[in-house]
Amino acid sequence: MEWFNIIFFHIFKRYYKNGRYKNDIPWLTASGIIGVASSFYLFSFYLLGHLWVYGFVPHKINKNIIIPLGFFVTFLIVAWFVGKKRYLSIYNKFKDQYSKDRLTETLSWIFVIAPYILFISLILILKK
Repeated sequence: MEWFNIIFFHIFKRYYKNGRYKNDIPWLTASGIIGVASSFYLFSFYLLGHLWVYGFVPHKINKNIIIPLGFFVTFLIVAWFVGKKRYLSIYNKFKDQYSKDRLTETLSWIFVIAPYILFISLILILKK
């Protein structure tokens, strides 16, 4: 779970700016971004798993299961980081150690951006 907290820290610090944020709710934004990215990982693994097990991608995805599951995963992640103000304890724990670490910041953003690219690529490639 430590790596997930580090990813959250890097996304959160871009919005929080040491408490000098305007017109935003940084903890909700950061946890929402990570939650949606995790949901896209879930969708992508579902498509890849179906392809691997059955040898084809379904023409019609069961939206009654996968979309509520994605919302549920996003809700759990937001509730985890917002509950008991974990976002501040995570921020205070990592701000001295990881604030200037460009490698972990880059890897964190790759973790967040990759599922969008993966999911869209899967849809475009496998739909043919």
